[in-house]
Amino acid sequence: MAKTSATCRRLLSVPCSLPYSPSVSLLPPTRKALCRSYYSEHHPDPEPFPPAQTAILSAALNRVPEYGFTSRALSLGAKDAGYLEASIQLFPRGAYDLINFHLVTQRLALKDRVQFSADAKLGVGQKVRVLTLERLLANKDVIHQWQAVGRT
Repeated sequence: MAKTSATCRRLLSVPCSLPYSPSVSLLPPTRKALCRSYYSEHHPDPEPFPPAQTAILSAALNRVPEYGFTSRALSLGAKDAGYLEASIQLFPRGAYDLINFHLVTQRLALKDRVQFSADAKLGVGQKVRVLTLERLLANKDVIHQWQAVGRT
């Protein structure tokens, strides 16, 4: 027992000069990693985007069917949300931030759109199929703009 304890102590005493590997790290986790690694219905998840960005991106998403996932849609979205056009500087990746917003919000919206009752005897495959189809249907208003991503 004493030999095992000594071996564990020796293994866990890792010098900080070792290179960081994202897949395996013996170093203590950072504060960000400690913030919430669990789910609690009493503490809802934080919003994925700050309020100003959410307002601009939501308004810009309404412009996507007409202008596509472009910086023009972002500019018009900023104006529609009551911000200056220069506010699109909040999005260093430009149109790709708009795409990310669409993907994240649609994924999060699945929990409200699809509910599996406890009585339903659906297998994992059937649930994945339903979720996948529902997620694809969420693209119906913008699917014709995927080819024009980032133009202009």
